[in-house]
Amino acid sequence: MTDISRRALAVGAGLLAGAVAIGARAQQMPPQVATAVPVLKATPKPLTLNPEKVKGLSADLLRNHHDKDYADAVKMLNAVGEELAKLDFSAVPPGKLGELKRDEQAAQNSTVLHEIYFDGLAEAPTQPAGLLAQALSRDFGSLDRWKAEFVCIGKSLASGTGWAILAYAPRDKRLFNYRAENDSMAPAGAVPLLTMDLYEHAYAADYGTDLAKYIEAFMQAIKWTNAERLYREAMRV
Repeated sequence: MTDISRRALAVGAGLLAGAVAIGARAQQMPPQVATAVPVLKATPKPLTLNPEKVKGLSADLLRNHHDKDYADAVKMLNAVGEELAKLDFSAVPPGKLGELKRDEQAAQNSTVLHEIYFDGLAEAPTQPAGLLAQALSRDFGSLDRWKAEFVCIGKSLASGTGWAILAYAPRDKRLFNYRAENDSMAPAGAVPLLTMDLYEHAYAADYGTDLAKYIEAFMQAIKWTNAERLYREAMRV
């Protein structure tokens, strides 16, 4: 056997021994745990209005709605996010992941819709103007026709849950109203501009079961400048 053959054999034997040693050490090491990803924490937005000055909705109702129900949605969103960040998706039971993703969607929607709800309340009555007023007339025929449909959607949710929402569809470049029976329902691609909370926590303290009176008060308290701001932003999507 030549010197080159001997050297090659020795090198090969050394590599094999090294591979066996590495394999043995790997078997002794504990299995790697999936690294948790950073969780983006949501923070409740403060009220942008003076609740004492909103006609038709009491200050106590608005504060409790904001500080409890909306804040609870934000807490739920953060809690679910922390749970998801810890999961090993290759090992978690699909049913468990499905429940968490369902809760995440509901908490995310509730958080966003509540923020638009509170930002959409005015301390003094306003009317649609500018591009939004033009779009309401174009897509609904008139402001009165939009209002009639929106109010009727609200009344259809007399079970004490859900949302009536004015939204913009970037794909179709038009406004439409949609009805959500719970926090999980939302049409694909819609950008909410105005939301009316139809859950009991939004009105029961002031109006009991008189949903129609609450809806009437809400319609008088819309801050249309906020809806127009969102509409202008949505048109750039």
